[in-house]
Amino acid sequence: MIFLASILDPRNKLDYVPFVIVRMFGEKEGKKLILEVKIYMDSLFDYYVKKKSKGSTSASSGNTTITVSGYGSFLKRGTMRTKLQSEKHKEVTGGLGAKSELDRYLAEDIEPETNEFKILNWWKINEPRFSILAEMACDVLAIPISSVTSECAFSTRGRILDSFRSSLTPKLVQSLICLQDWLRGEHISTKVEEDLEYLEQLKLDLANCAKYSTIIDI
Repeated sequence: MIFLASILDPRNKLDYVPFVIVRMFGEKEGKKLILEVKIYMDSLFDYYVKKKSKGSTSASSGNTTITVSGYGSFLKRGTMRTKLQSEKHKEVTGGLGAKSELDRYLAEDIEPETNEFKILNWWKINEPRFSILAEMACDVLAIPISSVTSECAFSTRGRILDSFRSSLTPKLVQSLICLQDWLRGEHISTKVEEDLEYLEQLKLDLANCAKYSTIIDI
């Protein structure tokens, strides 16, 4: 659904998504995933086509009034109703041999990337041309996406902090964050085991300095 939402973005379509999939999953797995995305997109579009066609057929049969009687007129009435349903179906699907909304949408050029572009406004403006796709885009783009884990999202329990984490003072936390930043910025690998003796000696020197300064103050 994430890839489908990107395809329904007129700035991306199928020009961008296959490139990203191959880059993320590799050539072999990427091609398989691209095919699966296309198959799923076609099946979802067919679902909306049938949904639209069913609604149009019900509306047309309900609004049609035929004032004829007799057996011959009964057959004529059935034929007319079938023709009306056929016309509505052609109107929705584009008819046999014609490009569907999805094909026409993907065949058009992508929209330029600008800060002023609003995807929902674009679909609202182009709804007369892509009525089925606009409905599908409205449903797909309305799906909320969150990076929060399911345990945090649905659990009523609070976050559990052990005694060690809850005992960290603000000064110690700041020191740990600063040290972590230094370690990540170092290009030379740091091995604590090898420097442990030096660190212990440094700790003793600092303690002796503190005692010496205390004696001087006294």
